[in-house]
Amino acid sequence: MSLSFAVFFVVIRAGMKQKPVLYSVFDVAFRLIDHALNDNEYLQPQKLHRLLYLAQGYFGASYHGAMLMPALFVAEESGPIEPNLYVVMEETRPDVRLKAINDKTKHFIESIWRQFGHHSVDHLNASIRNHAPYQDAWRAGPGTVISFTEMVTFYTAVRKSATTPEADDVVRPRVMRSHKGKPVATTDWRPRRLK
Repeated sequence: MSLSFAVFFVVIRAGMKQKPVLYSVFDVAFRLIDHALNDNEYLQPQKLHRLLYLAQGYFGASYHGAMLMPALFVAEESGPIEPNLYVVMEETRPDVRLKAINDKTKHFIESIWRQFGHHSVDHLNASIRNHAPYQDAWRAGPGTVISFTEMVTFYTAVRKSATTPEADDVVRPRVMRSHKGKPVATTDWRPRRLK
């Protein structure tokens, strides 16, 4: 069994029942890099990988297990990385044409940046290394794929702490206008999932 087929099989077995919302990991990575540039910050590669990992986990927790991007994360000593992005961006930013994304997804990526972008790489590394999905994969050995299902379960159940916010606190309300022109904070309606 080839590695790519094995990884694909793991994703299917992990419970991914629908296609990811975005076409590639680059759709999120480059938008996070652009947010950093807009804030006059250089986004270090390790920090980018941690933000992508958090985006994947919190999106699944916020939207009933939906996958934000077709990306898998592996446990490395410093924290989780997306190996395909790591290899492609090792030297320079590749010339990739981004696909258009809907406003809800764009808002989610902005929320991830607002929630976690101000943290240092060391802070993100220390926080994520204490999260159960990463720890389980790390115990199995370096390079082990972190289960998407475990990520969703963990970030859905997490209770706010000094280093880990609840899923509802990550996605900030959008401001829209009422029929009278007044600003109103809105969030997506997310009915609970019946089993």
